[in-house]
Amino acid sequence: IQTFALWRLGSEDRSLWKIWDQPGEASASEKLKDVPAGQDVDMEGSGEVLRIEARPSPGVRDITIDSSGQITDETFSALPEPYRVARYGASPNKVAITFDDGPDPEWTPKILDVLKREHATATFFLIGIQADKFPGLTARVYREGNLIGNHTFTHPDISNISPAFMRLELNLTERLFASRLGIRTLIFRPPYSIDQEPDTEDQVRPLELTQDMGYTSVGDKVDPNDWRDNPHRTAEQITADVLEHLPPCAPTDQRCGNVILLHDGGGNRQETVRALPAIIEGIRARGFEVAPLYELLNKTRTDVMPPLPANELWAARLNWIGFWLFDMSIKTITWIFFLGDILMTGRLLFIGTLAIYDRLRPRREDAMAAAADYHPRVAVLIPAYNEEKVIERTIQSVLASDYPNLHVIVIDDGSKDRTLELARRTFQQEQRAGRVLILTKPNAGKAEALNYGLAHLQDEEIFVGIDADTVIAPDAISRLVPHFLDPKIGAVAGNAKVGNRVNLWTRWQALEYITSQNFERRAFDVFGAVTVVPGAIGAWRSRAVIEAGGYHTDTVAEDADLTMAILRLGYRVHYDCLALAYTEAPTNANGLMRQRFRWSFGILQAVWKHRSAFARQGALGWVALPNIFIFQILLPLVSPFIDLMFAVGALWYAVQKSFHPESTDPASFHRLVLFFAAFLLIDLLTSAIAFALERRQPQSREDPWLLSQVWLQRFAYRQLFSYVLVKTLKRALEGERFAWDKLERTAAVSYRPKAVEESVKAQ
Repeated sequence: IQTFALWRLGSEDRSLWKIWDQPGEASASEKLKDVPAGQDVDMEGSGEVLRIEARPSPGVRDITIDSSGQITDETFSALPEPYRVARYGASPNKVAITFDDGPDPEWTPKILDVLKREHATATFFLIGIQADKFPGLTARVYREGNLIGNHTFTHPDISNISPAFMRLELNLTERLFASRLGIRTLIFRPPYSIDQEPDTEDQVRPLELTQDMGYTSVGDKVDPNDWRDNPHRTAEQITADVLEHLPPCAPTDQRCGNVILLHDGGGNRQETVRALPAIIEGIRARGFEVAPLYELLNKTRTDVMPPLPANELWAARLNWIGFWLFDMSIKTITWIFFLGDILMTGRLLFIGTLAIYDRLRPRREDAMAAAADYHPRVAVLIPAYNEEKVIERTIQSVLASDYPNLHVIVIDDGSKDRTLELARRTFQQEQRAGRVLILTKPNAGKAEALNYGLAHLQDEEIFVGIDADTVIAPDAISRLVPHFLDPKIGAVAGNAKVGNRVNLWTRWQALEYITSQNFERRAFDVFGAVTVVPGAIGAWRSRAVIEAGGYHTDTVAEDADLTMAILRLGYRVHYDCLALAYTEAPTNANGLMRQRFRWSFGILQAVWKHRSAFARQGALGWVALPNIFIFQILLPLVSPFIDLMFAVGALWYAVQKSFHPESTDPASFHRLVLFFAAFLLIDLLTSAIAFALERRQPQSREDPWLLSQVWLQRFAYRQLFSYVLVKTLKRALEGERFAWDKLERTAAVSYRPKAVEESVKAQ
């Protein structure tokens, strides 16, 4: 083979490409034997209903080559055949009206009213997700004698999706109709009328797929473009366009046909509703019958929409349950979204207002002035278990306190390291002077260690509890003690801050301490109902603790449990934001989750233990416990759903915008963005208020750059707490016990505000 030429590209003999670069090779004749089918599509007949009559098949030929290498003859034992597609459904006196993109709660009922008034029926190609959203309207379409067709589930551009996704779209819609109506529909129309007049094999493939699934594809030649907004089409223009393209058809009129395409969804269809009576009247005036689509197919309504056989009814019921659960989940997430906004707004108004009021009232400085000569003997209890890295530093910070009448009691809870040895060796002089008492006991947990320390109190009417990893400010105890001049005060919480700000995790915790725990303590200080005196720093009236039975071992949050018990005895619990302590926070996600799991589980235990106080006993029952339930349990559970709904909503809008931009309504997405932005703004405003309150005093003034991380914290950090809370609730419901989980110390506490550093240097 020495010379050859190609027919026009797209219609050429594609077997020639196999030998193009080496036409003279010996195997060339063998390569020419199989002739691929052409890419053209043979269309036969007339009408808007399409059916593939024959599929592509390759041709087979034998060629004869003479001694000089020239082809002298070819013989086809089988000719190559392209797709052969039949058109049918044309009628000289019948016209079918069809509607796409419904059902729509505003326009579909009006269209149904017109059809009923005009004694006509139509075919509604419904979008599955719309039919699922409005099941009553879908049932009405079917009940009033209309046909229902499959228009996919989400209305994608089928030329841009995979066959698997296409099958999913059709199957979901089919299952929906089966579950809602007890029928199958065997007619399909592609969104955007894609590939209704296929010219190439690629354009036939969607038709092939739907036909293989049992569907008959219905086109639409009479399309007045009633969906178009630019320019907007009036009812008169729509009517004139429809009536102009009814049979008999001129050979050049490509839009003449028997199937009319209108829309009952996807936008404002007021002009379509106005045009419909005139269209029906005009059709009949021209001698046509407004016929059901199935008559153009020479079938019955039951043929096109057969009822489900008895053996498929159970599956339809299961599908109904599945769609119901899907609907309920969407509605639930939507309501959760709004609930989250309400809760965040409520927290800002309730907690924020109280915290600001607490900061503005002059009570704190007045109390300090009144207690200038009040210096009762105070014990400082330091429970310690395996704290060799930090115990010396902690005791030294207490001994550096400016409070003049202190007795330090260190309780070693059976440490396996050198905690006891270091404490005794380093503070021998203080022990001899009676300023420091170092105790040891078999390991039994923090609560038992504190109770052991309580048993060794002498005449101290007040004791301060601090964790063994905590460094207190020199004036912290001096600020806590004056509150106890009021005999009604049972405890005072100090201001615990993260001291080891060595990475993002610890900086986020520092921000959380300011904007969450300490912010709420400011608010509930107004009622004297602070619910947690932190283990890092807190002062207690000894008599009140003894009345409450000391530290209980039936929860893993002994500080929260004791605080609530004291509140139930009628004492008040306050907060002093200037009594500063710097504690060591977990430095990685694993340690943080373990710590917060214990905190969450302990708080849940304490709330459950004191549940009888709910809505009964003063500020604890009416304010503090409801606050824990609403803002510490419910809000963290809701928060991930808000993020999830926004992410899903944004993704859904992007998909809709990509696949069918003409009918995508941005208004709902804009509302979603507005609500989510409001949620974030309220969250930021709440954090900013908490941060501003913390910065008003030089002693507690924070790094302003810390607040800039609130956005990153919002999306990367808080999700962990929602997970921890779910895990906590699961553990609680299962009734499993919880064991203490000791965190490894790093002795990395180094952060203190400038004012505190200066006061330390002045000691």
